[in-house]
Amino acid sequence: AFGWHVIHIDGHNIQEIIDATNHAKAVYEDPTLIIAHTIPGRGVEFMEREFEWHGKPPKAGAESAEALKEIRTLGGKIRSEHE
Repeated sequence: AFGWHVIHIDGHNIQEIIDATNHAKAVYEDPTLIIAHTIPGRGVEFMEREFEWHGKPPKAGAESAEALKEIRTLGGKIRSEHE
């Protein structure tokens, strides 16, 4: 990895982010690169993997209401590719 200490994580998993950050702080021999694999729009079905949503909010009304409803049903837990 060209002299880098590379850590691959699920960028939707908070515990993996915390663990990777702590691990990176403990490595002094090489610089660390954390690659967080994510899925755009994760958790909102009509936005998931649809790149046109990147940086674009849903329209007020039904679109935003549906997005908020889906996000709220997650209860703070975003589905992981590793589950």
